[in-house]
Amino acid sequence: MPELKPALVLHLVGVAQPLHVALDPSESESLTQRLPDLMSSGAPTSLATADGGVFAINFAHVATAHVESARSDAHAYGAPSRGTGFGQ
Repeated sequence: MPELKPALVLHLVGVAQPLHVALDPSESESLTQRLPDLMSSGAPTSLATADGGVFAINFAHVATAHVESARSDAHAYGAPSRGTGFGQ
């Protein structure tokens, strides 16, 4: 069975496809508790990604979001297997 990896799924206002962000496991645990407050306040925040980077989100532009356990983070931003930055 494949290892499950935590990811944040963001549905942005005006964007058809969701954005997947591979999370550091400790970030995932704390974000699960903080996510309702972030969504209701629309506050910007920074999150630790699985590749050791930082991902900034302005929750004022997020329609809905949830944390899930994904089977693969190959297509998620911040995944170690993708490399760093855009266009990798």
